Amino acid sequence: MKDIVFASDLDNTLLYSRRHRREGDVCVEHLAGEEQGFMTPIAIERLRAVTKKALFIPVTTRSIEQYRRIEWPAGTEPEYAVTTNGAVLLKRGEIDTAWQAAHTALIAPARDEVERCHALYVDDPAFIRCRIVDGAYLFVYCADGIDAAAAAARCQEQTSLRVEPSGRKIYFFPPKLTKGAALCALRERFTPHLIYAAGDTAIDLPLLMAADHAFAAASLPLENAPHIRRHTGEGIFAEWLLAEILQELS
Repeated sequence: MKDIVFASDLDNTLLYSRRHRREGDVCVEHLAGEEQGFMTPIAIERLRAVTKKALFIPVTTRSIEQYRRIEWPAGTEPEYAVTTNGAVLLKRGEIDTAWQAAHTALIAPARDEVERCHALYVDDPAFIRCRIVDGAYLFVYCADGIDAAAAAARCQEQTSLRVEPSGRKIYFFPPKLTKGAALCALRERFTPHLIYAAGDTAIDLPLLMAADHAFAAASLPLENAPHIRRHTGEGIFAEWLLAEILQELS
């Protein structure tokens, strides 16, 4: 087992949607037969090189189903992946039962509140979609013209869950369900001597803070975190962070 871990967010960190597609990008995800997710050829090449030296573990808020849609290019396929913001660990695509049992207990105190919020918002015209993800957290998608940040602030006043806006999406997480907690559990399981992490939103901050060295997108505000390097905004974030890791590992 490799003793270095690279724990990375996926969307807008390593993978990009159709909206950000560039000429020559490689499709790595389909949804209902349509091309959905992309990686740059350089990012694929560099990720392939990183996985030869480190244990690559995606740590994503995606559901199990959404994660399984990814068609990893040859040589980049992760053996392990953490989905559902930490609630699920997959090994070769299958749910790790020990992890599931531990995290089911972790989020159990918040289950009633997740269900209460679902009932509260499922028919709210401010939200196009409202669903509970893998039994772990609540997700809503804002309707046109709705300010997600303002809506999230209003929702936070009504719940003990941690409310996190991201674009037009709003997540309602049990307080202990964070990517940072997931990384601590991965550290305990794999006992690596070094962990790298990467992410692009506030949801990723606990992941970055729990790593030994981390890489953040230019848009992510940072304070008092000398172990986190912030992208300048020049060039492609995925290509930059993978190049930085490779340089350290060489």
